[in-house]
Amino acid sequence: MNVDRTEGQQAVVTDGTGDVWAEERDVPEPAPGEALVRVSAIGICGSDVGLIEGEGPPWTDYPVVLGHEVAGEVVELGEGVDHLEVGQRVALHGFVYCGTCEACRDGRYYQCTDLQEIGFTVDGGYRKYAAWPAYTLTPLPDDVSDVEASQIDSAGCTLHALQRVQTSFTDSAAVLGPGSLGLYGVQLLRAQGVKDVVLTGTREARLEAGKRLGATRTVNVYEEDPVEAIMEHTDGKGVDVCVEAAGAGDVLDTCVQSAAKQGKIVLTGVFGQRKELDPDQIVAKELTVVGGVTASHAVDEVIELFRRDDLTIDGVVTHEFPLEEFETALETVRERRDGVVKAVLRP
Repeated sequence: MNVDRTEGQQAVVTDGTGDVWAEERDVPEPAPGEALVRVSAIGICGSDVGLIEGEGPPWTDYPVVLGHEVAGEVVELGEGVDHLEVGQRVALHGFVYCGTCEACRDGRYYQCTDLQEIGFTVDGGYRKYAAWPAYTLTPLPDDVSDVEASQIDSAGCTLHALQRVQTSFTDSAAVLGPGSLGLYGVQLLRAQGVKDVVLTGTREARLEAGKRLGATRTVNVYEEDPVEAIMEHTDGKGVDVCVEAAGAGDVLDTCVQSAAKQGKIVLTGVFGQRKELDPDQIVAKELTVVGGVTASHAVDEVIELFRRDDLTIDGVVTHEFPLEEFETALETVRERRDGVVKAVLRP
């Protein structure tokens, strides 16, 4: 497949000082073990906005090309790549790892002691062409679209976290936060057989989307106390599974207060600051608290869920922008304009 390298390409870069700009970059040659990808869709993650403001994780290597929620097409292969073919559509998982440390040997390569993360320490996908290690790319079936594939990371983070606890069709659940993580969380809980899912949040349009996606009760926390609403809905028992998907406000305390005895609390949001919890309630209720940080173990499963229509982007991906309109797109997400939930860039 011919790739024109004569004119280079525009890449969207930030240095963490609040500035983000497009700059000229070469179209890379894939090194041994790499594949060159023509990017087709990039989800704008909330962490992208945080990176621009200098609120990324401490290992962020500025300046960096943004973007880790990526779908594209393989256009060139480096030496030694034999599990991909030119012309294959692929989805990215964003972890570059050593393969030899204890975590990698245990299969937890997302906790590698020498971890590199695409879009944070390795240049990401806010550009037309990118070369990444071939093992970070998963082939896509024809019936999963590019935009759906750009959501594998977001949905997969929630799925990985949920897989750290057991759920049952007799469980009740609450999802706190109706952003993309939360809206995928509602769908994933229903796909796991959980029939009663309460969704809480502050924006009525997102709560209505959650209802269409399977939430059995929605709570606008500006109008109702979420703990009282959840306890009333469960006849005073509390929910068996509480998924924190907001990364803001008092949701951790809401989780602890609204969880049933021996309930499970699943944390997926990133707060960027310390939060207080009441340990006495965790002890007295014998609560299980887990976190989840990666989608890399769940890529194949999310693809299958999209294929089976157990997951949909309808009501989640609300906006698409051409890559050259990145400033408008990022501002729309930052300021939550026009009812945006999830925005996708299209190079």
